[in-house]
Amino acid sequence: MESSTTDFTGKQRPALRYIARDFWVGLVMLAVAAVYWFEAGKIRISPLDGPVNASGLPKSLAYALGFLALVLMVRGLIDTHFAIRSGKSGEAAPALAKALRPHLRAMGMLAIGVGYLLTVSWLGYILTIAVLLVAVSLYNGARAGLKVGLFAMSGGVFFHLMFVEFLGIPLPPGLILAPILN
Repeated sequence: MESSTTDFTGKQRPALRYIARDFWVGLVMLAVAAVYWFEAGKIRISPLDGPVNASGLPKSLAYALGFLALVLMVRGLIDTHFAIRSGKSGEAAPALAKALRPHLRAMGMLAIGVGYLLTVSWLGYILTIAVLLVAVSLYNGARAGLKVGLFAMSGGVFFHLMFVEFLGIPLPPGLILAPILN
């Protein structure tokens, strides 16, 4: 006899055809990691590069994303296996609003990242990183105040010094700070 499970809409689904959402999210993230790795391989390598070149960090991030995606997929398969064996796969899933909350929070973080990418070329790296740090801090529950402002400005200056001055990686100064930084 095949057991069944209830999805978030309340429909009964056969348990043997049910695979936890973690598996499917992991599968999508594995595909994203593969595309990211492939695109990182297209980064032009300078003749001055040493053993670590410009594609090193993006490829490392792709490997990390791929590994975490595989972990998520295995976790999803294990959860599915135990849910079917214990007979708990028929329990009602959480309400749709509760289930979507983490995804909506992730979409908010993604929107902040997209805002950063859209403004970094004309606002400049230092100011954009400062705004990014303020936005992420406030989005994650920090109170607006002097601490957040000091954190953001010191973070912007720190990352500018680290990347531009120490590592020699050119980053956009922006229209506002270009006369000062150049």
